[in-house]
Amino acid sequence: MHWNAESILNKKTELEHILHEKNINICCIQETHLTPQKSFKVRGYQFRSDRTDRSKGGILTLIRNNINACLIETHMEDSEYQVIRIQTKTSEFHLVNFCCPNDRHLALDTIPAKASNFIVVGDFNSHSQSWGYDHLDRRGEEVENWQDDKGLILLNSPFDCPTFYSRRWHTTSTSDLAFCTEDMHQLTSREVGEQLGGSDHRPVFLTLGMESCTEASFPRWNYKRANWFLFRHRTSELTKDIRVEGRDINMVAKDFNMSILRAARESIPRGARRDYKPYWSNELQERQKGSRSQPVTKQQHPPPGSQSQISQKEATGKTEKLARENKLSEP
Repeated sequence: MHWNAESILNKKTELEHILHEKNINICCIQETHLTPQKSFKVRGYQFRSDRTDRSKGGILTLIRNNINACLIETHMEDSEYQVIRIQTKTSEFHLVNFCCPNDRHLALDTIPAKASNFIVVGDFNSHSQSWGYDHLDRRGEEVENWQDDKGLILLNSPFDCPTFYSRRWHTTSTSDLAFCTEDMHQLTSREVGEQLGGSDHRPVFLTLGMESCTEASFPRWNYKRANWFLFRHRTSELTKDIRVEGRDINMVAKDFNMSILRAARESIPRGARRDYKPYWSNELQERQKGSRSQPVTKQQHPPPGSQSQISQKEATGKTEKLARENKLSEP
């Protein structure tokens, strides 16, 4: 998934929900508006990069902790991008999370493109008929020349659903692009999602039809739901008769460990629900549906201080408050 969030702090609840709902392994986010002083973490995911020279900008690449990934390079001058190597079971590929504002140099020649197993996603802020605009601007021409030089294939189609809605001009367009090498193009599909978190950009979902890059995960002990009274009782019963004298210490340790594990299996739940969504409730689901009830193209830009803007902020505040309450009430 890749998405221009236009500030991520106030959209964390919906982001976490869609990561679980869509079972997202890798999420590339642009325009986070985060700084090193702002704490932002998503449980189960890794990697981020902040700008220090201005409040806007910033990129964030969320990768599941059970995926073998390595951050190769971070570039935060003019354009912003991260280069990450993803290891699959039998091969590897390189992913670039890219973003460049309108007033900054694209600096595409600095991206270490690969001849195979390579994909670039992000907000290029450029115009071309190839991705749905009615004209070609200077930046669009630069992107097309870079694409040709590196032998990359555009995953967008000019007939795809637009990903951006301009509240100022009430128009739609697509600045969120994805490029890849030919070998990955044959395995990748693209889908534009619904509006997320109030951002003017829709998220884009890419499905890579290659072998899973996630490592095998093992069932976890759910200590929060453990019956500790039963655990103490069973460990005492199972270990009190273990004979120690005259036996090999390794055999004694083995019997002791097996007794502890047996007591744990009887008193501590194990495993995790695949579709579990932390602290997500029916009420939060209804609020989310309400925020998506109108398509992006019909949104209005509320004037500062207007009743519409006040109502919008109140609704967002109520959703965040409900999410916090649900978190605190979780067992």
